[in-house]
Amino acid sequence: MAGVIVIFDFDSTIIECDSDNWVLDEFGLTEKFYQLLPNMLWNPLMDKMMNKLHSQGKTIEEIVEVLNKTPIHPRIVPAIEAAYSLGREQLIINGVTRCW
Repeated sequence: MAGVIVIFDFDSTIIECDSDNWVLDEFGLTEKFYQLLPNMLWNPLMDKMMNKLHSQGKTIEEIVEVLNKTPIHPRIVPAIEAAYSLGREQLIINGVTRCW
């Protein structure tokens, strides 16, 4: 199977949530997020929410700590390892279709 590429979507596939919402939920900003969502585009809204966290004194280290607790599907690591062991190229995309 030469040329096989395995593509994973990050949010709701590799991790069992949306990574943006996960951080906001964990810091108690869910309600504020959904108040602003109908009137803002996603990226400016996320910028605003990250600025809100910063204004509350949240540090990058605290955000990383929350991200480190993100739920991962129990079968995803073995799936990635299996594709790697077969020599398959792997790509991970996010919601804005950028490859990491």
